[in-house]
Amino acid sequence: MKIGDYVTRKKYHHDIVFKIIKIDGKQVYLHGEMYRLIADATLDDLQPYEESTETKEVEMILQQNNHLIKGKILHIDGDKTYLRKCMDFYKENMTPVVGCYIQEDKMKENIIPLLKKHCPDILIITGHDSFSFKRAQTEHEGYKNSHHFIDAVKQARLYQPNKDALIIIAGACQSNYEGLIKSGANFASSPTKINIHALDPACIAISIANTHVNQFVEVEKVLADTISKGKGIGGIDSRGVARKIYSN
Repeated sequence: MKIGDYVTRKKYHHDIVFKIIKIDGKQVYLHGEMYRLIADATLDDLQPYEESTETKEVEMILQQNNHLIKGKILHIDGDKTYLRKCMDFYKENMTPVVGCYIQEDKMKENIIPLLKKHCPDILIITGHDSFSFKRAQTEHEGYKNSHHFIDAVKQARLYQPNKDALIIIAGACQSNYEGLIKSGANFASSPTKINIHALDPACIAISIANTHVNQFVEVEKVLADTISKGKGIGGIDSRGVARKIYSN
């Protein structure tokens, strides 16, 4: 096996496809191909995965509506690879978006300048996160990056406190759902502390971008339409951001 190979882990019954990013002796460091997860394993626990045999997980979830001005998305991601996948997904669904790669610990200081520059209707703040019961009493309640996401959401709400004027989708795998919602997010991960799919935030954003501003999004349906089928993300009542074009 070498860096760049795709593998699965025997110990976890081959549940997630990873890409090898580093090999140190018998220890191998892994990057989730479609799930927002960084992991490590021993060489003997890995099995090669043939990428060409992967079942296509994502299909276009919405059709273009020529009578609507879709909402604009600002997608801030702490992972370049997942950002590229999301940008391709937005392109497939013909949804206006600006994508920015920013490391999680730099998001707070960059949020307001980016909001002023791009004036989005929907803001996504995501990247990598994890939760450990061992760290729960000493390191931000056990979360790796949730405090960075929470700080960024708070900054965004200082700029735009109206939860319908700026829809915020925040968090990554195993993030502090309660903290993100309390800080001002409309949708967040992860209520059940599970991993989310790389495209889950984008699925929600596209649905909201296509929902008329006079309508509330059907939260349960929007969550069910994510790749994780609503298991990794929760949310609150929120309006759509699309606007109808009227002409004679």
